[in-house]
Amino acid sequence: MKKIVYIICSVLMLITTACEKDFLETESPSSLDEDFLFSDPSEAFKAVAGIYDVQYDLDRLLYYETEVVGSDSECHPENYSSQGRHIPEGLFASEFNINDGNSSKTWRECYQVITRANLVIEGIESNADYQNDKESNTKSEWTQLYGEAIACRATAFKLLVRYFGDVPYFNYAIRSASQADTIGLTSRDKIYDGEIEALQQAVPLMYRLGEGGITAERFSGTYADALIGRLAFDAAGYQTRRTDFDYGSVTFDQIGVENSTWQAKYVRRSDWRSYMELAKTHYLNVMNNPGTAMLIEVDERGAGFDNPFQRNFQYLMDLQVSPESLYESGYTRGKNSDFPYSFGRPSGGGGSNAYPPKNYGQARIYASFYYGDFLPNDKRRDVTACITANSGAASERLINFEPGSREKGGLAMNKLDESRFADPYTVRQRQSGCNWQQLRMGDVMLDLAYAAAATGDEATAKTYLTKVRSRAFSSADQSVHVTGYISPLSGQALLDAIAFERKLELAGEGKTRWDMTLYGTMPERIYNLRNRQIAMVEGLKDNGYYTFPDTGMTISNYVWTKFVNIKDDVDASLNLLTTQSPDGITSSDPTYPVLVPGWRGTSDLWTDYISTLASDKVNLAIMGLYSYIDPNGAEAAALEADGYVMSPWGINIVNNESQYTSDIFKGYPDAYYSEGQPPRYNRAIPFTTLAASNGLITQGYGHASE
Repeated sequence: MKKIVYIICSVLMLITTACEKDFLETESPSSLDEDFLFSDPSEAFKAVAGIYDVQYDLDRLLYYETEVVGSDSECHPENYSSQGRHIPEGLFASEFNINDGNSSKTWRECYQVITRANLVIEGIESNADYQNDKESNTKSEWTQLYGEAIACRATAFKLLVRYFGDVPYFNYAIRSASQADTIGLTSRDKIYDGEIEALQQAVPLMYRLGEGGITAERFSGTYADALIGRLAFDAAGYQTRRTDFDYGSVTFDQIGVENSTWQAKYVRRSDWRSYMELAKTHYLNVMNNPGTAMLIEVDERGAGFDNPFQRNFQYLMDLQVSPESLYESGYTRGKNSDFPYSFGRPSGGGGSNAYPPKNYGQARIYASFYYGDFLPNDKRRDVTACITANSGAASERLINFEPGSREKGGLAMNKLDESRFADPYTVRQRQSGCNWQQLRMGDVMLDLAYAAAATGDEATAKTYLTKVRSRAFSSADQSVHVTGYISPLSGQALLDAIAFERKLELAGEGKTRWDMTLYGTMPERIYNLRNRQIAMVEGLKDNGYYTFPDTGMTISNYVWTKFVNIKDDVDASLNLLTTQSPDGITSSDPTYPVLVPGWRGTSDLWTDYISTLASDKVNLAIMGLYSYIDPNGAEAAALEADGYVMSPWGINIVNNESQYTSDIFKGYPDAYYSEGQPPRYNRAIPFTTLAASNGLITQGYGHASE
């Protein structure tokens, strides 16, 4: 896969720190260096590449800790008490170190991006060629690089506000400590307005995806339009805000009560509609002028695949930029990549020379989401969540609901799988070279649908909801599960359906937690999640199974499994790893135990290694995954006579009940929901920043100041 060449100009490597404030660490080149840097686009590109060198990995740490494990679909795999990071993920049931390394590093690196971007922006603005191009409304390398720097800065501020709330804001180059002496906290409203305005000026002169050699591994005008939409959407949404901070003339609509201890309230701007209209406008700009980006609606791979949703992720695993991407962080094989190590199908392999090497599996899926929200004919279900892990020795292992990692920890992600790579990398863990797809068309379309519905344009909302949902179902299911489902929706029911669709479409991609926050539904969705999990556990304890009312899917304490040789016993041409389960297949079909669920198995490319295994130790046949089999009944006896073994499934949820019930969002108990308390998701500002601010930057949300 082509990556941006991170050539950081030597003058940027030799610059010195000009400011003492922790969050600045300003790297300021001399005027001579700046003259050289911004004399030619190729030199300026090196400076922009220096920003990307931090930008591409900017959000990984807090994304890992909270965003991809802290929603009503996504969770962590370990015991709550085993990892301190579960405290902020669970909304602070206890206090947390305000100098937490991942939090403070994210804070520091966001400001590193911002200070570098401001230097580049100012340098390009002083260039005569850029000025001429801007004046003549001509797209050029100069205007593109300028827009990329603006987009880098805006993306960093977007993350800072998401995690920390109101933060220091400056949109000019900092070259001395004296310039920083008066920087305090700025209202997030001013930050949103400032970055939206800057992007609106830059976007018309940026290349759309595919123009000027710009791919989704760089910020394009397509991405920047979507970023304006995202910032406006965020500005319109509900957020937890401080009551000890002056928001000027902005007024709010409030949910619930103010918390006097945390000094916080859960609100959105009273003029939210104007920002949602702005979000809709810029998301429509993406749809109307996407460049080469598109929603993948057709799977060209032929019979057996038939899943355009999965096709998107296969591009990533083939080390190709997906046509659905608006932005992918570029990773390099053999050097780095936390994908799919943390956010893909787990592997019990060793750290190196395994098939595949270890994959930890940080992102997990709640059983109540998998069984209770996905319809069995939704093509996204099996691509999203896996019920078998890679053994690390070219074979399958049943997922275990005991807390832990690898094959333990519950249902894991399946959108990425090192077994499914076109050229699997078995040398070492965390070096697959798989890009991080940070923004794709399905995401933007559903945001557009929500913004349109929220502002009364239900026709547009339904158009884009239909586009996304349609590809998840076969042609035979369209009339019932797409047209018939969407047509009668209106008002709040339409908004709820779009929010639900985002949950199905984006599970495991770290988008749902922030959606819950912005929609104003975080407290309710936490409460409902916990109650669904409790109902499931009680059913498993009382009856040995639980059937989810909305889908008819049943989870049981036990399933029956056996290893099979699919090449000899089922179909010599079959590859479970890339197989969509056939429409209408039932448990009476002899191939059902190995074809359902689909998109699992192991890589056929490991033939030499597989040949060293017993022929019946590669693929797993499973019965009882979606319907109850009485352990003492005739069906169980017949399966065991056929070589199946009764294997623990839901019973390990029962045996670890607190992990799956009372430890969920432990910092927001049911009493908080009843009282209408605001959700406390905001991170603490690091102590070093507070200490260096001369009192201009203060801690909020009840966090300690030292």
